[in-house]
Amino acid sequence: MERHLVSVEIWSDVVCPWCYIGKRRFERALAELNAVDRVAIVWRSFQLHPEQPRGRRRRPDEYLAERTGRSLDEVHLMNERVTARLAA
Repeated sequence: MERHLVSVEIWSDVVCPWCYIGKRRFERALAELNAVDRVAIVWRSFQLHPEQPRGRRRRPDEYLAERTGRSLDEVHLMNERVTARLAA
């Protein structure tokens, strides 16, 4: 039986929790399909928010609230949902 190699190029921001969730889901799908050794993955770095200031000038939740136009309570709920997804 001939093995076919599929090449997959993934662009991802290393600090993005959703990118990490997608990475883990992709890895799980490959494992469930028993296709880990049939897929060549090329990881590419992509900065989602290059304008984000470097260093710690304020709390991350405050920065996220300002950037997204949400309240601190909404950002905290959003972070709780992301944390729950990561745990799952």
